[in-house]
Amino acid sequence: MNIWKRIGKWFKSFFELDKFEFDKVIIEREVIDGIVELANQTLPKEFIAFLEGKVSKKVLRIHGLAYQEYFANPSYTVYKLDPPITSGIVGSVHSHPGASNRPSRADLHSFSKKGMVHLIIRMPYSAETIQAYDGNGNIVEFEVAD
Repeated sequence: MNIWKRIGKWFKSFFELDKFEFDKVIIEREVIDGIVELANQTLPKEFIAFLEGKVSKKVLRIHGLAYQEYFANPSYTVYKLDPPITSGIVGSVHSHPGASNRPSRADLHSFSKKGMVHLIIRMPYSAETIQAYDGNGNIVEFEVAD
């Protein structure tokens, strides 16, 4: 390994930046079920929540939803607090009460500010209509753990 790679690896480890690197995303079934339920309960408005998780051995495991107060209407949602990423928040999830789960410009702006993975669920609300994105709006594949 060349010197620059070793320095980079040491730097990431020393500042704990490696805890943000992952090759695989696993979302627990309870989280998926909670997203679907919340989307159906808030229809026709959007909802937003934060994803709780942790990276271990290059696997990002999402194990919970963190709810907070937000403003919503059929077109957009705005959350009131911006929790620090060190609190176990690894991303966000929100609904689109329409046929698209592609991120809007506002979504992309929000994604780029904080978090590693962001989920959008579209109608009809089900596990199959959830799409994951990284902070740049690129699609991220994920598995559901039962």
